[in-house]
Amino acid sequence: MKWEDFKARMIMGMQRFMYGRNGVDQLTILILIASLLVLFLSGLLNVAWLKLPYYAGVILAFYRTLSRSLVKRRKENYVLVQGMSKVNSWFRVQKRIFQERKTHRHFKCPACKQRLRVPKGRGKITITCSKCGEKFSRKS
Repeated sequence: MKWEDFKARMIMGMQRFMYGRNGVDQLTILILIASLLVLFLSGLLNVAWLKLPYYAGVILAFYRTLSRSLVKRRKENYVLVQGMSKVNSWFRVQKRIFQERKTHRHFKCPACKQRLRVPKGRGKITITCSKCGEKFSRKS
């Protein structure tokens, strides 16, 4: 048997085995990364009992990967993705504020908390919120 045939048969066998299973998703990757960080920390601090969370994380990652309970695993992953989207959104806004720091100022409406952008260097101006119509004064 040639190496290419053997490799193709192994790949097909693995695909058949994984059919109907969860596989690797974002939550599994996060668990593995956290486990590796704990293992690194246990080596740095020379604390043997810190290896237990590492082993628990690896076992949980394998369980999630091989699980046939797709609905439960997808719900768990969905919760993580929703939480991460809020964090990513916050970082995107902070990046934009930082990039525009020389040309614009950003304020929050006191009534509805809508983020408003105004040009810098105009002195004291009255800002009207585009969402709720609230008027307030700030120095740009």
